[in-house]
Amino acid sequence: MGISLFFIIILIVSAFIPKYVVIFLALNLFAGLFLSVSQIIISLIPHSKPKSCKKKSQPFVSILVPAYNEPPEILMQTLEALAKLDYDQFEVLVIDNNTRDKNIWKPVESFVETLGNKFRFFHVDKLPGFKAGALNYILKKIDNKTEYIAIIDADYVVENKFLKIAMPFFSEDKIALVQFPQQYRNCNAKNQSISDEYRHFFEIYMNMANHLDCVPSTGTVSVYKLNVLNKIGGFRGEALTEDADVGLRIYESGYRGIYVDQPVGYGLMPYDLESYRKQKWRWAFGNAQSLKTLFMLFGKIPFRTWIGFLSHLTAWQQFLFLPFAALAAFPVILHPAIPVTSYHKQVLIFASLAIFITLTAKMLLFLVTLRKQNNFIIRAFKAFVVHMGMSLVYSEAWIAFAFGKKFGFERTNKFVIKKIPSLMKNSYGEIILGSWYLLGAVAAVWWGKPIMVVAFLIAASVVFSVFYVYWKIKPTKEYSKKILAEAELRYGKFLLK
Repeated sequence: MGISLFFIIILIVSAFIPKYVVIFLALNLFAGLFLSVSQIIISLIPHSKPKSCKKKSQPFVSILVPAYNEPPEILMQTLEALAKLDYDQFEVLVIDNNTRDKNIWKPVESFVETLGNKFRFFHVDKLPGFKAGALNYILKKIDNKTEYIAIIDADYVVENKFLKIAMPFFSEDKIALVQFPQQYRNCNAKNQSISDEYRHFFEIYMNMANHLDCVPSTGTVSVYKLNVLNKIGGFRGEALTEDADVGLRIYESGYRGIYVDQPVGYGLMPYDLESYRKQKWRWAFGNAQSLKTLFMLFGKIPFRTWIGFLSHLTAWQQFLFLPFAALAAFPVILHPAIPVTSYHKQVLIFASLAIFITLTAKMLLFLVTLRKQNNFIIRAFKAFVVHMGMSLVYSEAWIAFAFGKKFGFERTNKFVIKKIPSLMKNSYGEIILGSWYLLGAVAAVWWGKPIMVVAFLIAASVVFSVFYVYWKIKPTKEYSKKILAEAELRYGKFLLK
């Protein structure tokens, strides 16, 4: 069943036989309330720095750089930064999988040859398993001396002290993962609200991870203990967020991770709404997949760890699909030909409360995230609006997973395309639903239902926030073009025209 069809069915049932919807909306409300309260509580946990101990010698680290259809000059930036690491015992293995255009991957191969014997390049066609498949492939090629694996995304420029900072945090035998925050280098004042929206995950959820002992992997600037990766069978190709999945399985195997709140690498945010939407969909859907693994671990890991992972995996989820669909029934219900029953009133109450609780909780999270910044209230509100702009994405992803939908891994585009994809192409769902809510607001005014006017206008504001996301992400393209232009100038001799 398609998501749109399911939405319409809920709408129709809410309008004509609402008693069958009330119980599901009530359960949806309490689930959202539980998560909102727990997220607010964990946001107030103070920051802490994990223990570290100085290593007597440098363990050997294999750094894996997976790439698929990446701008060669951006990948060269990443590799040049790795070549400058202030660390002796390491190698870098670059794996380009399934890139068809030789003009993209051949220049990188040539560039790697100039970096010395610490660097090796692999290109593989028709490699299954997406990013996880590439990582598993390259794990078979690492040096026999390797004790630790570091993963760096193809657009990340790391600091030269990266490994010297990371290795002392493997202070106990049970620590199998050291995770650093994701930061971005193509942001400025014009698109700050986009980067602030990303930031709240690390400020809130990753901060609490050390306290609740539930540190997940977030896919890049991550360091793993090799023997543990081998023990759990590497990465699972069917998981769209293979990082979240491997983090859970590390805990399942009796090991743990720690989070170090210290930026050591800087990547690139998406340049346009289409890429941004695809990235957020992948995170939300992939984490929904990992929830299945988490529920299988109930009782096998400490309860506080389990609750912590639940908060992580629902950070990009919103339980607003049912409330949105039920509320969309009310432009029909307002017609005098349909008698309003007590069940209709309960549907309105539960749907409206779910939306209100989600909005309140998210706004509080952004206030906590940015409370130490200048003009933090304004910045928090802007980041909150960006988050709300992806409400349909966050709400539909877990529904899609529940219905057994399967989606392939879609990389976040790093090429700067000449023309930004149209807002209509990427947001027709929000535009249709928001317009429908506005129609409902007009009908509510006509029939003298002021409370419903407020409910419709709030719901319309949430879905129409996608316009704000589109507006705030546009400057990212121009800023990113400058980064690409500087990289092209530096590595131009390697690029194939």
